[in-house]
Amino acid sequence: MKKIYLWMMTAIFTCGLASVTFTSCSSDDNGNGQPDQTDKWKDKQAKYTVMFYGAGGGNVDYQLEGIIRPVMQALGENNNQVRFTVMYSMSKDDSQYKDLKELSDFFLGDFGCTYRYELTPQTDVTREGYRSKYKYADASQVELYKQSTLVDFINWSKKTAPADNYILIPVNHGGGFDLDNEVLTRAIIYDNNHASVKGLSSSTIAAAVKESGTHLKAIYWYGCLMGQLEVLTETASVCDYQFATTHVARVDGYHIYDLIYALNKYPNAIDFEKAANYHGGLMNETFFNSFKNVKDDKDPSVIHQENCDFGCWRSNKIAGINQQVKNLGILLRQVYTEGDENKMVRVDYATNDCYQYERDLPHVDVCDYAYCLSKSLSNYPELASDFERVSVEMWNAVVDACVYRLNGIHLKSLDGHEIAPKQKYFTLGISVYAKDEKTYVKYGSNYRNSLFDKATEWSKWLDLNPNSVSLMGINPCNDSSWELDWLEDPM
Repeated sequence: MKKIYLWMMTAIFTCGLASVTFTSCSSDDNGNGQPDQTDKWKDKQAKYTVMFYGAGGGNVDYQLEGIIRPVMQALGENNNQVRFTVMYSMSKDDSQYKDLKELSDFFLGDFGCTYRYELTPQTDVTREGYRSKYKYADASQVELYKQSTLVDFINWSKKTAPADNYILIPVNHGGGFDLDNEVLTRAIIYDNNHASVKGLSSSTIAAAVKESGTHLKAIYWYGCLMGQLEVLTETASVCDYQFATTHVARVDGYHIYDLIYALNKYPNAIDFEKAANYHGGLMNETFFNSFKNVKDDKDPSVIHQENCDFGCWRSNKIAGINQQVKNLGILLRQVYTEGDENKMVRVDYATNDCYQYERDLPHVDVCDYAYCLSKSLSNYPELASDFERVSVEMWNAVVDACVYRLNGIHLKSLDGHEIAPKQKYFTLGISVYAKDEKTYVKYGSNYRNSLFDKATEWSKWLDLNPNSVSLMGINPCNDSSWELDWLEDPM
């Protein structure tokens, strides 16, 4: 499922990227292609520069520009220590939205065009001014999925809005580790302004950040399904923290308003975890409310509640979780190489019964998977004990890596069937492909080349995973047939 409910914002246009033709470029004394808006930063750098980078398309465009005014409001606070740069493309395929009266007020940019600028409280958000001052190029001329484009944007942001720390927000549809695409560790930003829709992988993002000579304070993943261990591992070396959801994302501009507000409250890098926790507290109520009273995709008359989560993770602690994933894989391979049919069936049951984040994708919860395996093998005490040990150690590693996590996952079906006894077992996603899955057979080499698999050897288990495992069976996920209990964060 490649749906996302996102936002986007705006900043102030500047000249750059010699390889791109751009328009409406005026220069000021600073040579950055935008009017001199404030003297605030002339003699000092900001504490943080937030870099917002992404694309429209697939029903995202009208939400992208809805971010602009909330962010401007946050940047207008008296104690503001944050600067904000933007680069995004409006999808030419979504131009039909401009004719919808109820959405017309949202559109500042032109469809099929790319905008790049620094967003400030003085940004001209009149439609005429926005389109004439901040247009960067036709979107067909800008390849957002290329490493060189992201490198240029990061370097331009650092020159235009220097700061002590930098945060990158990749925006658009997210797919976690999606083997339907040939891109290695496919992640986020499907740019459909080109004949062949291409995406920006997490490995490319990591390479771009390294090439720019930047170490990020955080990556704030704003796309669906990005709380996958496969994704977080790929970028762990280039940032201190990562914000992500493992479910479908639904957000608005005020989540980024909350981020800026939290950074202003705790502007020093040493206090970043205080800022992160404050951010989680600010967005808690609005975040959960956005998943209530959701119209069904197929039948808008049906209203239901969807599962959700959002959290902040310490990048240098991801390796601890991966070590337990490796240990779990060793135990699973042991069961299958021994060839005991009864044990294999019990593993199949556990694989099919653990929490799946989306019904049409094989992304299951890593802690719940370990937990379900230990319970399913209870008739084999020694083996169950090994799985239980890994389950406990994995949970401890997750707690060690987690700064905060908002948890809105139901535990029971409508008939009262208990899916898991404790809410704490819902954490981060991991892929479980059946051997006969065409996508895994075709693109398995991509998986084996990921940093996650090099650390965990998880593909050795995927290669053994039998075709008897049903990935769309009884496991709960975002489906209107399941009852949602709103739970407090267990951590």
